[in-house]
Amino acid sequence: MRILVLGNNYSAESFFNLFRANSDNIVFSNIRKLENYVEFVNSQDIKEFCQANEINLVLILDEEMINIGLQEELSALNITAFSPSVEAVSIVVSKSIAKKFMHRNKILTPKFIIADKPQMVFDYLKNMQSPKAIKPDNHSYRECTQFVETYRKAQETVDKFFESGNKKVIIEDYIEGRNISVWAISDGYSAKIIASTAKYQNNVAIFEPEFISEELKENILKNAILPTITSLSTQNEEYVGILGFDFILTRENDFYLLGYNSFFDDINVDFFIKGFDLDWAYVFDSCIVGDVLSKYDFVPKNEYMMTLRQDDKIYFISAKTKSNIKRYVRELELDDRELKEAEKIWKY
Repeated sequence: MRILVLGNNYSAESFFNLFRANSDNIVFSNIRKLENYVEFVNSQDIKEFCQANEINLVLILDEEMINIGLQEELSALNITAFSPSVEAVSIVVSKSIAKKFMHRNKILTPKFIIADKPQMVFDYLKNMQSPKAIKPDNHSYRECTQFVETYRKAQETVDKFFESGNKKVIIEDYIEGRNISVWAISDGYSAKIIASTAKYQNNVAIFEPEFISEELKENILKNAILPTITSLSTQNEEYVGILGFDFILTRENDFYLLGYNSFFDDINVDFFIKGFDLDWAYVFDSCIVGDVLSKYDFVPKNEYMMTLRQDDKIYFISAKTKSNIKRYVRELELDDRELKEAEKIWKY
């Protein structure tokens, strides 16, 4: 297969290396430090390259490229491109659009307001009596949700988000619980859960069966995932691809949807590349064709997996037991301070 991977992040690099490991594949990318690097100035360059090199699959992991309609442009040329459409991805790139979408479709989410001026936020928070979550509207891993407990800290955070180019900010009620992500694959009309993970500070993520029961997964599928996919398809905005759902899971097993991701994020991507025995190029192609839900089951190779970010490197650890996970962390001499903090939250 001849594949082009577009995106300058850890996930794109990981999939490039995965595809390159198969000697039957010829793989190109726009990641400068990798082999077969190709520089593109605009979408026309990409289209001409794909036609000249008979590319079978384009994996688009750059949200800016998704947002300019590259998937639609390539599909019009009968070039297979794996990414959601511009319309469908709007719930990912804008948190305010996502929150309105959740409210409209009765998907449980923390109480919120959307403000397009700093003073609107200050008026709302001037008598704040409980912690709040403040989010930038733009979907960016460089700007994370900030949790504030004082009016002064809220002012500083809001000013920072508006100064960095956000047109809106979202204020949410703070809900105590575990951050979990559920990853689904969709053919545009229905969906299947691939896996669920828990993460802490975007530096530690863990996969283990005890976090989410099968009953809870079915509840999440029924009340959050399928309503999202169905509503988009009803609006003729079918979401074809990987869609991540970020939740807060309370002690009582109530779940609140916080937001969406258009693909596996960097701290989680190794779970799917190294933890599942799948040829992802064919999974992506099957998703586009429309038979992925009947054709594939997603069964991990090990029950326990963890990723741990140390400086600019992400370590992946897989084992049959939780105790072995911790042993491997010690053997690799990794800093486990954040892991210990994460375990306090995950165990309550």
